[in-house]
Amino acid sequence: MDILDNLSLTEFISIDYKNLLNNGKNNGKNELKNLNIFIGPNGSGKSNYISALSFLKNCVSSSLEERDTSTQFENAIFQLGGSNILNKSIKIPSTVIFEYRFERTKEIPFRLVFHLQLDVTEKGQRVSIKNESLLAGEDKNNSDNHMYSFFYRTHEPNRNEGFVSIWDDENQRNSHLQNIKNVPTNSLSLTILHELLENSKYSPQQTPIYKVRRLFIEYLQRWSFYNSNNMDLHKIRTSEPKLGLNDIYLSPSGHNLALVIHNLIQKNIDFEDNLNIAMKSIIPITKRIRPVSTGLLNLNIEWYFDGSNEQFYLPEMSDGTVRMLCWATILLSPHLPTLLIIEEPEIGIHSAWMSVLAEWIKSASQRTQVIISTHSTDLLDQFTDNYENVSIFSYERDNKFSIKRLSKELLKDRFEEGWQLGDLYRVGDPSVGGWPW
Repeated sequence: MDILDNLSLTEFISIDYKNLLNNGKNNGKNELKNLNIFIGPNGSGKSNYISALSFLKNCVSSSLEERDTSTQFENAIFQLGGSNILNKSIKIPSTVIFEYRFERTKEIPFRLVFHLQLDVTEKGQRVSIKNESLLAGEDKNNSDNHMYSFFYRTHEPNRNEGFVSIWDDENQRNSHLQNIKNVPTNSLSLTILHELLENSKYSPQQTPIYKVRRLFIEYLQRWSFYNSNNMDLHKIRTSEPKLGLNDIYLSPSGHNLALVIHNLIQKNIDFEDNLNIAMKSIIPITKRIRPVSTGLLNLNIEWYFDGSNEQFYLPEMSDGTVRMLCWATILLSPHLPTLLIIEEPEIGIHSAWMSVLAEWIKSASQRTQVIISTHSTDLLDQFTDNYENVSIFSYERDNKFSIKRLSKELLKDRFEEGWQLGDLYRVGDPSVGGWPW
């Protein structure tokens, strides 16, 4: 297993971003597990929460064109909402706080905390970095009592300055802080620290942030986000991606499906069989699905059924079938993202297939961290035995919201009566909530 697969997001805190507000209960705070199911009415903060996670990835993943003068951070702010980053009820100027906490790994043997404060100013609602830091956390007697030390902190003591931690000697027992200057407020320091330290008299071996930064960025770049509403069924059916590209993750639109299946089969001898078994579980007469080359090294997907040698193609398959093939490719992949987020995977899927989809989700969560948001009572039924992995998003006053995790105390009596989670959601039971009124 890749050492990055062991790093996981354990907690995210946001104050004053959209309706992720400080409501006196949890400050937009939510502890995450390997499997996480988000439920709640529209507008209760689920998508904003996920967007705040996507924002961090976008800050370290370049999608800029050569002629684009924006930084990765500015592009990420634009995708987050740009001048509309704040809820309309918040007065400007204002400060936005994001804090992301991560579990330790073998390679990074301590908890990481990435802290970011943004200034939203009156003039055009310009967004700039006010404070940024990456900390290492170690246990002191128990998991609730940590001691933290800085890898780096920027924009302190002055706005365009900061410091990084430096080992005094090879034994790595003592350290001191080295000042850095000319720190821009429109770029994440995490992404440009190698430039800021270019003239440092200390070697990378004496500067612990070098290795941690590389591993941390690689981990964030392998987060994947999917929203059923953004899957383009027309592109999925008609695209014929070219052989030779190295795609192993499905794109948000799904257009590279044939290429991803082809590449995963090349990388893992069992993937083709696993994919065919998965699709046979929803369409029992499935005999074989395979990517084939067409034209000038293009790829398409052929589908064969029992009792016939005639091949069928995706344009001839139902919307739900095509969507399930996409989810199977994503969730059963031998090369999963380090964080996999899917919004409303149930869209366009027959209710009879929800149990199969849920099993794929559970299987993926045993190998990586998964977040699913759903409005489907049928899908939620399948997570009755995983009720402690369900987080409820609900309205509060003044556009604020709260998040609570289901517990045995809340549901014990209901389960003894034979209720399932989806049943409770259907009738608007207050122990589950999430109903749109």
